[in-house]
Amino acid sequence: MGHRKRLNISLISIISIVTIFMSFNFKTVVATDADLSSKDQATVNAAPTGLLMSNYFTIKGPTNNSSDSSFRFKSNSAFISDNNKVLVLAYGTSTNSADNSGSIKNATGSYGSAWSNINTAYFDASKPQTISAWLSFGSGGGSETINGQGLALVLQNNSDGSTQMGAGQQGLGVYGFDKTSQNSLIGSDAVAKTAIQNSIALEFDTQHQEIRTDSPYPPIKYYSSGILIPTDYYSMNGFDSKNTSISAPNGFPDNTSLGAGGPFGHIALTYPANPNTYYATNTQYGLTLDPSSTSYPFKQAYSMFHIHRREADLADDKDQNKNPIVWHHLTFKWMPSDDLKTATVSYSYNDKDTDGSINTSSDRTDENITVDMGQLGTITKGSKIYWGFTGANNNINSEVASKLVSVESIPDLVNTSVKTTLTDKTLNKVMYDDPDSGSSNDGTDRKVAADDELELDYKLTYDSGREDWQDIAAKIKLPKNIDYNTKNNDIGTIKYANGDSEPIPSSAVTTDGTDLQTINYQFLQNLGDKSAKSKIADIIINGVAVNDTKADIAVENQPAVFTGSNDISSTSTPDFTIMYKKDWKLNLTNKMSDPITLIYQQDNATLNLDTNLDYTGKASPNFAANDKIHYQISLEGHNFTYDVTVPADSASLSNEIPLRKIIEDAGIDFWSLFPNNETQQVTITASDNDGITSNSATYNVQVEPNHLLQMNADEYLQFQTINYVSLKDYIKRANDYDITVTSYRNPWKLQVSASELTNGDAKFNGVLVNKSSDNTTVLTNNPAVIASDANSYDKETTTSIANINNWTADTGLLLKNYGLSSSKQYSGTLTWTIMDYSDSL
Repeated sequence: MGHRKRLNISLISIISIVTIFMSFNFKTVVATDADLSSKDQATVNAAPTGLLMSNYFTIKGPTNNSSDSSFRFKSNSAFISDNNKVLVLAYGTSTNSADNSGSIKNATGSYGSAWSNINTAYFDASKPQTISAWLSFGSGGGSETINGQGLALVLQNNSDGSTQMGAGQQGLGVYGFDKTSQNSLIGSDAVAKTAIQNSIALEFDTQHQEIRTDSPYPPIKYYSSGILIPTDYYSMNGFDSKNTSISAPNGFPDNTSLGAGGPFGHIALTYPANPNTYYATNTQYGLTLDPSSTSYPFKQAYSMFHIHRREADLADDKDQNKNPIVWHHLTFKWMPSDDLKTATVSYSYNDKDTDGSINTSSDRTDENITVDMGQLGTITKGSKIYWGFTGANNNINSEVASKLVSVESIPDLVNTSVKTTLTDKTLNKVMYDDPDSGSSNDGTDRKVAADDELELDYKLTYDSGREDWQDIAAKIKLPKNIDYNTKNNDIGTIKYANGDSEPIPSSAVTTDGTDLQTINYQFLQNLGDKSAKSKIADIIINGVAVNDTKADIAVENQPAVFTGSNDISSTSTPDFTIMYKKDWKLNLTNKMSDPITLIYQQDNATLNLDTNLDYTGKASPNFAANDKIHYQISLEGHNFTYDVTVPADSASLSNEIPLRKIIEDAGIDFWSLFPNNETQQVTITASDNDGITSNSATYNVQVEPNHLLQMNADEYLQFQTINYVSLKDYIKRANDYDITVTSYRNPWKLQVSASELTNGDAKFNGVLVNKSSDNTTVLTNNPAVIASDANSYDKETTTSIANINNWTADTGLLLKNYGLSSSKQYSGTLTWTIMDYSDSL
């Protein structure tokens, strides 16, 4: 018994020693620009214009894993650069001074997090939000370890959100710690608990962490515990290990897969605190070493499920002029569902160049992902959550690059958009670039002719926010080869939606050594709906296309950046071509008779306008196969276009323009432009591939009624006066009464009926009849057809009923006398009804 007692005391002492040995404190590393390499400092200095980071971000020491003594990542090495424009999440060094203690040094690398200030830069998860920022990872330099590890944009809903931190290294400061010993692997729920809780992350992983024999990153030994029987704990560095045979967990979005690839990086959305994100896979997968070998004792390692993973070259690049590109633009958009159960995350990576111009090249990445908002915990209307960036570097490359972020828009603070159009006013043609899709191929021909009048329109829109867009400064680089209109010593005008305007003076323009002109101008008004007067401003700049050479000139797009104190937005002009001046003419001829007849609302009516084109002064072949011909059609204040491709070489070209189809394809009711019984004028011009514009051809379209059916009856029908004792069978008409029917494409029938003839309570003893030579029809209280015409006339035709029925003094409308009536003047009503011939009676 005594022996066992002494052994117990000894073990307690050992445990006490180990506990003291493994104690770590969470703290913030006090780092500055002095910790940056000269290369990283140059990158910070060259950052695109961003907001002041200290106004919107907080950097604190992490506390969320303080109770876990085995969790090694207990510091925050993030800091704000000296110029207050850049978040340095993980500085470029292979060590981290905060964790260079204990028996294992330099294992964690540099890692950090920066979170939004919940008072000035919160994220309302119940509303649409936009974040735009510039990211920098490193040069690549032929080795992915120079860029490793990466960074993440993170949304998280925690009460102590400003102190949240995940693991460093492959954890990027957001994911959990895959604590592994030679004999065991902790559960996925334990891994998830060391990640940032209630979070959704968009990772930019610059180092491929896959368990393979040639991996530059073997398992990292973080610490040992125990003295008599020590246990070593590792990170397996396998979060990117692929296994295509493993299905995504239930409830994860479509296009979710285990692991990721990309030699210089990948982008993916993840659920960091979801235990199902972490999947324990056999280390045999992808390895040639025997897992039972003493040289490789690990049997399992965690990989991660990546949502909509996209391989992306996150390393620095070079532009077309071989200049280095070290900053990459990100636009992140959040669109929650009405029930706040799901949200659509849309992001565009490399969507802009550093000068603000739109990037449409192949290195751009765009994605739309439907995510489970429940990953953020409970979200209700007005939920204010944290957003921010985390980052980490490896510890094996002494030249590893700092992970840097420069932010230019804050969610819900100010949401803005800028779009630019270039209008050829001569051809009435609009060209634009779409900053949302990144597509420059908008279907519009981007050719203008020399001397065409051009208009640039930069449209700034304040969409929403808690503040007005304030102190807006415009920096607009103007496209070359345009002679800008500077009359009245103004280069352009700002037109506000409320009707206000302000001129931009010519003195705001500077010209560099390459003749590139730049406007630098401070707006006199803010934009918004708080104290600002207007939410929209259009900058209008006019000029004339210039090309005095004998070759077409390709005009490059030029950027425009609008920098406010609380938001920065940018755009660029479309690129276009100014064609050289041509000395030939294009002639357009109307081949149709004038006017063109159109039957109003006729079934299957068409309006196809025949045209003929030829040249004057152009060498043969005049029209070359596959050339494009552009027709501009004007009608009643509407403008339409119609494009055709020349089918074969020819001296002239005939085309039939299906105007009705063109109008209806534009969503306009055809007959609203061609009303009944009016003549409409259609004007057409044509232009060719060379920008030659034809004369205008005019088509007069006369709209005739589809059908016409009218009648006109004399106002009074009078009968002869008779003696009250008269016994005449029929009383004749006393006036020349008639009724006429006018018809056009409408066969008809005419019906008449009569009321009784009365005078007060007295009634005439007789009835009104229609009498012919061989038949008599009673009309009193008896509607009857007395005339009809089955013909459909192509012109208006008027028919007299008296004539077609051959009324005489003794036929037609007469009174049939039945006997004695009181001596009075009687009156009644005739009711005439005209109807289609096919109508049944």
